[in-house]
Amino acid sequence: MQRIFYPCEISQDEEGYQVQFTDFPEGFTDGDSLEEAITNARDLLGALLFSYLKHGKDLPSATVPEDSSKNVYFIEAWPDLIRDKVSNQAVKKTLTIPKWLNDIAEERNVNFSAVLQRGIKEYCGL
Repeated sequence: MQRIFYPCEISQDEEGYQVQFTDFPEGFTDGDSLEEAITNARDLLGALLFSYLKHGKDLPSATVPEDSSKNVYFIEAWPDLIRDKVSNQAVKKTLTIPKWLNDIAEERNVNFSAVLQRGIKEYCGL
């Protein structure tokens, strides 16, 4: 399983710690403490990777900032786990069935989602 590290710059000001990911222009977060900022950076990186993969965007290559005077931290990510999460994400489907069939299924406490998934897998030979 592939593990990658993305750099982020963490700076401190009077309000706390500010985090900016070098390779994601939209990658900003913060924290009241350094620990909280790093935790928030991990959460943000996971959300960014999920969004990129969900929308079919290529993940950027991790680059090290050229300015060595900044505090750079490397945040770990597991893209394969995130890809699995994206591909197994549930989607809502609306369908219509005859009322009599719905009534019988509800009387028997049928899990419509499970039956539909099983039926589609069988139909597709999966």
